[in-house]
Amino acid sequence: MKKLVLFFITILSIDAAFAQQIPELAVAKVTYNFIHVRDTNNRSKPYEEEMLLMLGKNCSKFTSNVRFKQELEFMTGLESQIKANGGTFNGLSIKSNRKRATLNEDYFTFFNHNKTALVARLINYYLVEDSIPKIDWEIKKDTANFSGIKCQKATARFGGRNWIAWFASSLPFQAGPWKLNGLPGLIVEAYDDKKDIQFLFTGFEATNISEKDRPKQKVVERLDTFAMANEIKVNNKAIKTSKEELKKLTKASSENPAGFAKAQLSGTPFAQLAELASKSNMATPNANPAPITNNPIEIK
Repeated sequence: MKKLVLFFITILSIDAAFAQQIPELAVAKVTYNFIHVRDTNNRSKPYEEEMLLMLGKNCSKFTSNVRFKQELEFMTGLESQIKANGGTFNGLSIKSNRKRATLNEDYFTFFNHNKTALVARLINYYLVEDSIPKIDWEIKKDTANFSGIKCQKATARFGGRNWIAWFASSLPFQAGPWKLNGLPGLIVEAYDDKKDIQFLFTGFEATNISEKDRPKQKVVERLDTFAMANEIKVNNKAIKTSKEELKKLTKASSENPAGFAKAQLSGTPFAQLAELASKSNMATPNANPAPITNNPIEIK
């Protein structure tokens, strides 16, 4: 039952994710190993996840590469099945490929508009807009190489932490992982002085993709694996909210996932599935307790 609910939630996400205008294509992709000491009382077991930075000419998107790969694999498989099935969903055997929980927030930066967008998926999509944070970097003379990419050191105080960043002036992007930005070159690696938060460089590749590579016809109108793999776009069905309200929603989702899903899906065709999932979880409310986080990335 839980897998079935997750599948229908994924279908809801597919509906939302592709009903929007054509945005900018990524010209390069960077991967990082994200390490976060969430619980300062348990430093030996930090949270780790592979992250992806998609770079456009005027924008960027920072997301979970684990989730990105899972969703792309799911969509590619679904697209192949539908094509082999004569273009319909009828009779398909579809299974979720979700192997682990991942970070559910995406950070967008639009440099030409001095604007950022945080999109969090809590069954529904929620959007928090803001201006690009101004980080007062001090560029140092120190240099280092990361996989053959020559970088220069910079330091700054941001979000309550002292940051060390290594940027490559040979890669002319203003972007970096998470909210880090504003150096004269791509931020290849960054961490705070306590190394509670680390974005460790693992790879860079140019996409060499252009509009001419876009398939002329979709298998099904809502399925577009090319867009998922290559476009930088904010979900235009995301519900605008504030930072404070998003914190409340995230807390509610973490403390009672089944009840939160039931409330989010109320009034949709999948409300009954959410009701069943909620009842099945009532006997074991603490089966998957929320992780302890007393050390957020942004302290203030």
